[in-house]
This record gives sequence, structure tokens and C-alpha cells, in this order.
Amino acid sequence: MNLRIKHLLHSFLCFFVVIACIPAAQAQTVLFAENMGVPSATTVVTSYTGWQNAGVLSFSNGEQAASADVRTTNASSNYPTASGGGNVFYTGTSATNAGGFSIEGINASAFRNLSLDFAYRKESSSAFPNFSVDYWNGTAWVNLGNTAAALFNEAATAPVGWYPAKTISLPAAAQINGLKLRFVRNTGGTVTIRIDDVVLTGTPAVVGTCGSNVTVSSSVTASCGPTSVNLNVQSGPLVTGATWVWYSGSCGGTRIGTGPSLTGVAVSSTTTFFVRTEGGTCGTTRSCETVAVTVTPIPTMSVEVLGDTSLLPGKTTTLIATATPASTGLVYTWRKDGVVVSGATGASITIGIDDLGLYTVSAQTPQGCSATSPGRRITAAASEQAWISPNPTSGPFKVRYYSRATVFNFKRVLYIYDQRGQLVFTREFPITGPYSSMDVDFSAMSKGAYYVFIGKTVGERIAVGKLLVQ
Repeated sequence: MNLRIKHLLHSFLCFFVVIACIPAAQAQTVLFAENMGVPSATTVVTSYTGWQNAGVLSFSNGEQAASADVRTTNASSNYPTASGGGNVFYTGTSATNAGGFSIEGINASAFRNLSLDFAYRKESSSAFPNFSVDYWNGTAWVNLGNTAAALFNEAATAPVGWYPAKTISLPAAAQINGLKLRFVRNTGGTVTIRIDDVVLTGTPAVVGTCGSNVTVSSSVTASCGPTSVNLNVQSGPLVTGATWVWYSGSCGGTRIGTGPSLTGVAVSSTTTFFVRTEGGTCGTTRSCETVAVTVTPIPTMSVEVLGDTSLLPGKTTTLIATATPASTGLVYTWRKDGVVVSGATGASITIGIDDLGLYTVSAQTPQGCSATSPGRRITAAASEQAWISPNPTSGPFKVRYYSRATVFNFKRVLYIYDQRGQLVFTREFPITGPYSSMDVDFSAMSKGAYYVFIGKTVGERIAVGKLLVQ
């Protein structure tokens, strides 16, 4: 008889529900053992009431589309702890009919090193069923094993009969009040299976330590600028008279509070927090556990203007982003009237007469922290001059004239005369900005001097300029 079977036999001597029976040193305690009772007739698990732990634990189909059933045929045998009564049977006749069986309401919060054992009847001498074992962590079902290698000791060609399954170790997330265990024959395949004698064992948690298996956390571990954090330490219960003491700066340094949790702790710069148990038999010399909070300073952004803030055609001004305090590795984004300026990712941007508007710049640090400057507005300077460029020209040129009116459908009229006074060009242009460009191409015109007149309406002339075509 192997050691595992000897241990289980010893455990069965304890009461079959969650108990305080403590086996020999280093052995585990049985949280429960379920032998399925003895049904009077084949009954689906959702209707069956004859469970060994009826009234103590709950039983269901594990949220599956179909349920396994409890029956007495092919009773468990041929292993030392076989109960020989009822067993849970999973049909294999439909490839799409998944059967489920779950044991629920298990309080495993006071136990560690949880282990799950069960026996199964191999129903085929050539193949294993498509079977799965899961546990509920309080939020979701988590798989413990769904392959023959994870669940069974025998080869696929082992004879039909009852066998102990592999012992399955449960993670720490299963150590909760409300643990569920689920056994499912998954969809796919037609091989049946029976299970019996499910046993969950664990080691009782040690009560009264100076902080073992500690987990220290902060609600925020990285922040852009000053923040406040909630600090928390988790462990087993402490010895009488001991408490958690928190420090900043160093272990035993600046004391900031006591208890397993602190809320609303202000952090203005990168800080490491320290915590240890003090008092009772723990004394004040134990080592500290730590958690760090990284604070990235956010620079204050401003925009400096190198040049004039009111422009005339042909003039430009340069906007320069300034970070205070100065910082390296910043990534800049410029916006005009709230819209990102495509390609403007440097620390400066040059503005011309066609780019008037309200400009802001934001900068992002390598840590992902960003800040945005106040806006700087670049406007147009008023002028009574007609602006023609390039002048002289070999053909294409632009004519501009200042206008305060840029309302919908506002227009200006352009007249161009040659040296003989003959009108060679006239056209209306929509005006959408203070110096909207009126574009003309004289590539087909003769070389020489021309006179450009600008009017508000047909026949009116408010400005004149001279154009040379070369």
C-alpha cells in the first residue's frame, strides 16, 4: 500500500465533513470525503439528495448544459478505499452532450497545501474520456487538469476497471470560503467515465506568526506627479500583541502608520515604503517587507514666441516649447485650434500667414506622463498694401490683401491690366482668412509689367500693385 493510500485511510477515520482532526505530524487533514451515498435508482445529480455530505455541502452540475447522474451499477472496487456504493456516471453517447458534477460550499480558508483525490472507472480498454477537473476561485472557474497525462496514472490501453486518479494540487487561490470543485465530461468523444470517493485534504494554517508568506501592495505603483496611495499587507494571523508598522525612507525610519492597511498616504516623489511586525514576541528588530511607488515629475509647459505674434504676408514667427524644470526625452505634440499639427513633433514650430490660430504644445515623458501649455495666439497684422509673391514671377503668383471680414461667401475681385491698359484677367475669389491667397498663373502671358487691382465688388478698386512677369 503506497503512502498516499495509507494517509487517506488514516484521514477517513476522521469525520467526513470539514473537521479539526489532525493526523500525524506532517500529514494533512481531510476537509471532506464524498462517497456519493447509495441511490435507490439512477438519479441526475441536480435531483439527488442522498449524498454523504448532504446538508453540509452543496451539489450541482457545475453550470454545464447537461448533468451527470448517480447510480449503483459497476460500483467502485479494487482499490483500498473503494466505498462500493453509488458513483457518478457521465454518458458518452453524444459528442455534444457535456455532463457536469460539482461539489460546492467548501470552506478551505483555514487550510493550505490543498490536494484533491478521486477514483475513476476506466470504461474503455483503448481510450480515455475527454474529461476535465476545475475549481472555483470566487470569481471564475479555473482548470486543474483536462488531459489524460494530468489526471490518470494508467495507459490508454489499460483494462476496464476502477483506478485511483492522480493527486491534484490546488493553488493558493483555492484557499477560500466558498470553494467549488467541478468534474466535467467535455463535449467531443464518446468514451464514458464514472467517478467515486472524492477527497479534499489540506494542511491547517498556522495561527500566530510574525508575518509569514507576506504580500505587500500599493494601490498605485507609478504616478505622473504627486498622488495618494493605499498600502496593504497580507499574511497569516499575527501572534498576540503584534501589529504591522509602516515606515518611509528606511526600515525603522519615519513611521507613517500601523495596521495591515493604510489609506490616503500622500506621495510627492519616488518613495519606498517599509512594513514589519512589531510587538508581542516579534520584538522590533524583524526585517521589513517593501513596496515602491515611482513618481514622475510633470514639467510645466509654456510656449515662447521668437518673432511677432501678428504677421504680414511673407513673414514668419517661431514658437518654442519650454519645459520647467527642463527635461530630456520629451515627445512633443503641437495643436492649432485644438487640432494636431501633422508632423510637428519637435520642440519648435514655424508659423506663416496661412497658419494663424491658437497654438498649444503638449509634452510626454518617457514614462508616459504628459502636460499641456497655455495657448499662444498668432494673428494677422493689418495692412493697406497689396501683397504679390513671387514678384517678379515666371508664371504662378499669389495676391493677398488684408480683410477683417471672413464670413461665409465673402469675396474679393481681382483685375489685372497690361501696360496698354487692357484688362487681361478678372476673377472673384472667396476670402476665408485675413490674408486669403488669390492664386493666379500667368505662364501663358507675355513678359512685362502688369497692374493688379483689388476690389470688394465688381468695378470697385481698393488696392493696386505692380507685377513683373519674366
